[in-house]
Amino acid sequence: MGTIIDGFSHILPKPFAQELNQTYPTDELRELATHTYFGDIENRVRVLDKFKIDKQVLTLARPSIWINMPKNIALKMTQQANDIMAKTAKQFPDRFIATGTLPILSEELMPEFERCIGDLGMTGIQIFANIGGKPLDDPEFRWFFAKANSTRTPIWIHPQLWHGWPQDFTLDKIFGWLFDTSLALARLVFSGIMEEYADLRIISHHLGAMIPHFSERIKGFYESRDMYPKAKFISLPKDPLDYFRRFYGDTVLNGAVHAFECGYKFFGSEHLIFATDYPFGPGRGKDWIGGTFNQIRDTHLPQTEKDQILGGNLQRLLEKR
Repeated sequence: MGTIIDGFSHILPKPFAQELNQTYPTDELRELATHTYFGDIENRVRVLDKFKIDKQVLTLARPSIWINMPKNIALKMTQQANDIMAKTAKQFPDRFIATGTLPILSEELMPEFERCIGDLGMTGIQIFANIGGKPLDDPEFRWFFAKANSTRTPIWIHPQLWHGWPQDFTLDKIFGWLFDTSLALARLVFSGIMEEYADLRIISHHLGAMIPHFSERIKGFYESRDMYPKAKFISLPKDPLDYFRRFYGDTVLNGAVHAFECGYKFFGSEHLIFATDYPFGPGRGKDWIGGTFNQIRDTHLPQTEKDQILGGNLQRLLEKR
């Protein structure tokens, strides 16, 4: 068996939480900060050892803490967050891989992109599936995809809440986040961004969300686009599903084997990334780690494909091959 890498986990470093709580306190931040194990790096190492996970990608939790943040504060806190994330990962350099976070995609943050990848030695960038309610294909954000494409920098896309979504029963997160991811991926395809930038390496949370399940519906609407002139479809030179299959889907399905099988059939083993969503979920995140391993085990894949999913695919992306 090769190296096992958890490709999408979350962390809220205590120094960042404290600083942000002084600068821009929110209910989301206060609720998350009460779960102190989110920032407990030593406990995280023990959990990795328990499940025999060699390395883990750290992404900053949680997207909703940035909602409506004034731009000047967001720029300042982005720099501080990335500094702290890089420092946190360097405590255990053989176990953790840090990503930078760009909560907004203003061109003012282009130097921060370069600083994360260059000075801080981060392996990639986390962005959100909508930026203040604006879709990712907005012309204002084109610079980001051009930069990610030219540098072959891996991009982690995490869903974001929309203003006004009902929070009853956390349906905004259970279902809303999957809808948001699906919209973001579809707009990257149908706007032509995936066609224009052939070297984009995008890791989508929750195994591409709705995309694998509704792939034929997606294709069918595109092929009958003359029925929907207001939709403003552009003509793509390839089958639209070819572009969707260029995304990498992580295995965060919380133990649902049937959903994993659907994603596997759509993306193929070479575009699946093992990930756990740790430390979210029951049992302080441990239950979902076990469930994710079960997804892969119970699907009875060849060992070569398991090795690809558990670490080989992500390793290839990190090495920018």
